[in-house]
Amino acid sequence: MSYTFSSKSIERMEDVDIELQIVFTEALKVSPIDFGIPGDGGLRTAECQNELFNTGSSKCDGYENKSNHQTGNALDFYAYVGGAASWDKAHLSMVAGVIMATAIKLKNEGRITIDLVWGGTFGSNSLNGWDMPHFEVKL
Repeated sequence: MSYTFSSKSIERMEDVDIELQIVFTEALKVSPIDFGIPGDGGLRTAECQNELFNTGSSKCDGYENKSNHQTGNALDFYAYVGGAASWDKAHLSMVAGVIMATAIKLKNEGRITIDLVWGGTFGSNSLNGWDMPHFEVKL
C-alpha cells in the first residue's frame, strides 16, 4: 500500500527545509504504516514554541533555548493507525525506521544533501528517546 499526505499535512510542512519534506514524502510512499504531520509539527513561532514548553511538551522555550522547528529544520509526525492518530512507541519506531532508511537512500542517490537526527535517540536510552515523533536536520 502506498500512502500520500493529506492537504493538512502538506500545509503543515510548508516553510520546512525542502529536503526534509522530500524525505518525509518519499518515506510515506513506502511506509507500512500511514503517518501525518500534527498541527504544531512544522515551522513554529517563538510563541507557539513557548506554549509547548509551558505544557511540558518541549524542552525548548522558544526564546532562550530555541527549537529547530523555529528555523524550519525539524518536523514531527504521528502514526495513523485504525483511522486515528497513534503515539504508540512501536508505531512511531517503525515509521522512524522508514524515514531514516529513506533519508540514507536519497542521500546515497544524490537527491538530498542533509543528514537527519531522530528524537527517539535523544537522551540516555537510545531506543526510547524522549522525543520519538521528532526529526531534525543535523546541523
